[in-house]
Amino acid sequence: MMMQYEFYGGGVAMRNLRAGVGFLGLLMAVGAVAETPGHSQAPRKESVYAYAELAKGRAAFDAFRALAPGSSLRYRLYPHPPRAGVGLFWRDGSGGKGMVKLASDYSFALDELAGLAQRKALLVANLPPVELSWRPVVRSKGLPANTRRLGDLRLECLVGVQSRVSLRDEREVACLPVVEAACQEDVVACARKASAALGEAMLKGLARLQSEKNPYEQGRVQYLFIADKPVFSVTLLERGKQFTLPVIWLYGRAESFTPFFQWPYPREYLYSVPLDVGAWSDDAQVVLEPMIGEGGK
Repeated sequence: MMMQYEFYGGGVAMRNLRAGVGFLGLLMAVGAVAETPGHSQAPRKESVYAYAELAKGRAAFDAFRALAPGSSLRYRLYPHPPRAGVGLFWRDGSGGKGMVKLASDYSFALDELAGLAQRKALLVANLPPVELSWRPVVRSKGLPANTRRLGDLRLECLVGVQSRVSLRDEREVACLPVVEAACQEDVVACARKASAALGEAMLKGLARLQSEKNPYEQGRVQYLFIADKPVFSVTLLERGKQFTLPVIWLYGRAESFTPFFQWPYPREYLYSVPLDVGAWSDDAQVVLEPMIGEGGK
């Protein structure tokens, strides 16, 4: 079971408290978190992330671009509960500071901030970590409304775990078909050495989703995506083949949690997809049916 706590500079203060930890043990663990130099242990009023960590995600995007040719990468801030008034700026150790331009959905392009690498800058949002999630967004052009591409989501997952915005143990997250799972430990090196083999491996796999009672029963952690609207159902489409995922893939239902578990976003927006099932190619469409239609019905 994974728990989310405040993070600084891309490092998660505490990511792997297991189920069964008692209340006293939890408090002791929280109290043992090392204090960041120059900052007190009081609850943070800002969410801080190192530019260098997000740049690792960008490197993964470039290395595995074949999963989503022609796609773009942005990082996005998700305030929870959803609301207006999110701001982002950068600062460095020399007193430099500047605003980061956010789009209407609170996303930004890392390419526009390339000069921050030499400054060893931090990106700072004006909401505390318990009220804000960071995610990469990989999108190909020309897709219908409420539709994602499976290759985009696979690449989005890789970027997320490499830049550590998923707040999970990246060695356990199922971003790719099982045969290529080892690549996730060093995605850039793996892509350089075996890009052709990876492309072929994506088309392999005999797993049947119909027989999967629990997507986590194989011990691999499923990446939690955040939808733009509350999700009613998720359906995979490819070459006349169609399959609506069981509800266990929605709302983080397969997650184990204790009374102290904190969801990274309102649960009705969360969903997972079978990224590690090679029977579905990168071109498969992932159709998200929202709970409320465009007309409010």
